[in-house]
Amino acid sequence: MAKYSIGIDLGGTFIKFCLLDEARRARGVFQLPTPADGGPDAVIEHMIGGGRKLLRDNKVARSDIIGVGIGSPGPLDLKDGIVLEMPNIAGFKNVSLRDRVGGGLELPAALENDANAAAFGEYICGAGAGAGDMVLLTLGTGIGSGIIVDGKVFHGYHGIGAELGHMIIVPEGEPCGCGQKGCLERYASATFISQAATHRLRSENCRSVLQDVLKRKGAIDAKDIQDAAGAGDAFAAEVWNRVAYYLALACVNICRIFDPDEIVLAGGMAKAGDDLVSPLHAHFKNLNWTLTAPTAKIVLARLGNDAGVIGAAGVAWQEFGES
Repeated sequence: MAKYSIGIDLGGTFIKFCLLDEARRARGVFQLPTPADGGPDAVIEHMIGGGRKLLRDNKVARSDIIGVGIGSPGPLDLKDGIVLEMPNIAGFKNVSLRDRVGGGLELPAALENDANAAAFGEYICGAGAGAGDMVLLTLGTGIGSGIIVDGKVFHGYHGIGAELGHMIIVPEGEPCGCGQKGCLERYASATFISQAATHRLRSENCRSVLQDVLKRKGAIDAKDIQDAAGAGDAFAAEVWNRVAYYLALACVNICRIFDPDEIVLAGGMAKAGDDLVSPLHAHFKNLNWTLTAPTAKIVLARLGNDAGVIGAAGVAWQEFGES
């Protein structure tokens, strides 16, 4: 009989589920709303119920499941399978998520950080399939990341590594919510690009079509800036190009530290496609050292919002599957 793992990706709005077979093909992907108002007990019951539904709907016996992988926001205690805290779901503090979900499904379970799970998903089934070491940058409200070294998720000695959105790229720069100053996500996230452009439009005499957008909508977002830059707006092009510069700077630093085969760009801003990749490549080439030719490929993610749940299921294969 075919063997599968279950992937569960816990988010603040939705919980996503899937099966992953021995050939690392995903099936049965679906999602349920996260009952965040019910606290940990309601969420965990929903995760267990969704796992059971996944088996019923796909007519897969529990005996054909090697284990379940859970992707969760953190911070986490990966060794003991505990969610130390979860800001977007009240009461999720020191919760034994791994053991409670695994026990409810009567399956061995593994817990992984959600960004790391997304990176692993792209590594086994997406843009990183067939690649060597890989780094994922998720460009959204903030900047998340995941690092795959020798086919395994890199956690760091204390389990809090791979926080590349908080590498300092501007000493004594913009204050970040993490307590540092000058973090990458304060210069290259979707949140920052809109905040920075809005501040300049309101405080400087900037001639830009974005002034009209700001008056009409009361706010501008990264897509507005991308569209205006593509239409030839000089101010928008300057803002967009600056973001590409900081991302390229981060990619150079990543190459010096990890020497990855691929750097994969995911998240909302990655939907900009070549509008983002092209200037990023140009800056990367100019910023990179001259000792050797650039070797890392900078590519776009392929799995979209399914990367996390596929990666969670992949973690279960790595943890419990036969070698």
